[in-house]
Amino acid sequence: MEQEMILSQAMLLLRAADVRISGGNLDALSLTLPDSSIVEVKVQITDTPPTPSKLEAILERKVRTLIVTSRPTPALSDAAALDKVDLITVAPASVTIGGVQRLEPRPKPAPPAEKTHGRTPWGRWALLRAFALADGPWTQQELATVVGISQPAVNKHLKVLTSFVDRDQSGWKAHDVSAIVSWLTEHYPGPRGVSSYWYSLKSPAEQAETAAEFAKEIGASPLVSGDAAADIYAPWRLPDSVHLYLREAVDFTDAGFSPASKEEATLITTVPEDPTLWATALLVHSHGSLPLADPIVTLRDVLAGDAVDSDEAAEHLREAIVAGSAR
Repeated sequence: MEQEMILSQAMLLLRAADVRISGGNLDALSLTLPDSSIVEVKVQITDTPPTPSKLEAILERKVRTLIVTSRPTPALSDAAALDKVDLITVAPASVTIGGVQRLEPRPKPAPPAEKTHGRTPWGRWALLRAFALADGPWTQQELATVVGISQPAVNKHLKVLTSFVDRDQSGWKAHDVSAIVSWLTEHYPGPRGVSSYWYSLKSPAEQAETAAEFAKEIGASPLVSGDAAADIYAPWRLPDSVHLYLREAVDFTDAGFSPASKEEATLITTVPEDPTLWATALLVHSHGSLPLADPIVTLRDVLAGDAVDSDEAAEHLREAIVAGSAR
């Protein structure tokens, strides 16, 4: 079971246990328990439970640790019951925090997921988005600044991108934006990360404004994506949901939203694994008060949506990207 799926399941289990995420990121979380007490934990996600020796190393740390894993072991369960470590397991579903079982275990095996190997090439995908979204030519130094990676990393990635970009005496530039967009649509997996789901009766446009403003106020650096952003880049149909990327987890209860299931959600918030989102978002022009994810990330999210006309909406946005009007 890949870590992204384990984390998403863990977020749902925390909500079912009435434990709120009141702050933090993929490495550390601030949890508000049902009695309003707050627990700060370092998060350790592992596909398989840690071995006894690894568990012992974790317990020797001076930092409170929340282990999120697929299944329990006797050693893990004992350590959690003795309040030596906090524990979330997916199958059976269980949440133990502060030595207290917050959710009665229930068997709920998660669907299998294909594992990926090797380091995720976020920088390479960001370079391609930059070439597709902004006019060149670029020097390697400029590309490093724009994408937010080192110049040696840019040099390494460019060596494998020669089918999409050319270099002349003035610098690097894309020779076929349409080919880049098509390739990214097929191969870029999206920003991944940990998602939370929220519901509101407001229109999607109002939800985007409200959620983005609330997240801005607490320094979470929101980026609007999905249907709501597509409607700004290339208006075609009214959005029915909002996707918001955040630098840290945010509890939107005080902004008028209610926790929801994935199926019921009108607002999806994600703390992404892809660290380049904020860099490539600067490649597009400002659109009023709403900070938007770049159009290609937005395109990927529209394609991942479950609306009956998602493919048509995505094609409309894709045409705008290739034409250079979605910037």
